[in-house]
Amino acid sequence: MKKLYTILLTFISFASFADGMHIRGFIKDMDTKQPVSNVVVTISFYQGVEFTDITDSIGQYDITTTVVVPEGYYDVKIHAQGYYDPSGFINVTKDCYRNFTIKKKIEKDTAKAIAKTEEVVVIKTEAPKPVLEGYATNNLVFLIDVSSSMNAPERLPLLKESLKYLVSELRSTDNVAILTFSNVVKEILPSTAASNKELILKTIDNLAFGSTSQGGAAMSIAYKSAMKNYIEKGNNRVVLASDGLFTSGEKDYYKMQQTILDGTQKNISLSIFCFGKNTAYVTGKLKTLAKTGNGNFANILNIDDAKKHMLEEAQAVKD
Repeated sequence: MKKLYTILLTFISFASFADGMHIRGFIKDMDTKQPVSNVVVTISFYQGVEFTDITDSIGQYDITTTVVVPEGYYDVKIHAQGYYDPSGFINVTKDCYRNFTIKKKIEKDTAKAIAKTEEVVVIKTEAPKPVLEGYATNNLVFLIDVSSSMNAPERLPLLKESLKYLVSELRSTDNVAILTFSNVVKEILPSTAASNKELILKTIDNLAFGSTSQGGAAMSIAYKSAMKNYIEKGNNRVVLASDGLFTSGEKDYYKMQQTILDGTQKNISLSIFCFGKNTAYVTGKLKTLAKTGNGNFANILNIDDAKKHMLEEAQAVKD
């Protein structure tokens, strides 16, 4: 019977000319709301046909099957050391996004207490994001340096991981736009509701390197995007991510300062994240630009700092 299921699934896959089912999402601690790494996620489609992935440092898992199955509800099992193991069903579609929460074990539980706790442990999909409760609706424009110098593990890859984490926390009412700059400026994602997480995450995954940085023109376009999608009493903010100074000289730097200053008059803020180590001169220049934009500056060297500062951008304005 096991062989029959495998043959049937393989046939369906080839007949559909598809790569398989794609299921991804984040796993968090039910109490702390923090991501949990090294969690084993297993989805069983039929007897003996299952696919597994282990969450990374930001609690993300990503399963792509080698076969196509009919869309519907399938068994899912979640195992993490020190946590109760919930099991149940999730609705699998061709390309879907499913979040889960898990409950940490309490030492010296009695059998009765364990049973009671396990009753409470329920798999949640698309769980609410309480970390943003009480904060204004976000209009976030990410301006990302994709020049060749960003091609290092602590730069663009780290930036992409932290952006995915932030997207997992955003509410459906929040909006995200993504612009990239190197030798040219591109709007790779117009302002998009965070309810469309699959599109936003796919855009982040597809970020690729360019050549040299031309930041002056990029800043002007980013502010225009923020103004076009302005939210009254919202958090209207440009977040620039780079690995260093991105102007072509003092003239371009002062022109950029004026763009930022004009933006503050329209209640649009600017924060700057510098990925990787840099000189005191470059750091000083970037801090000045962020201060001019009434925003934040951070030099980011690891994923914990990146997640913390990204989330702070979405919490910059209280409701």
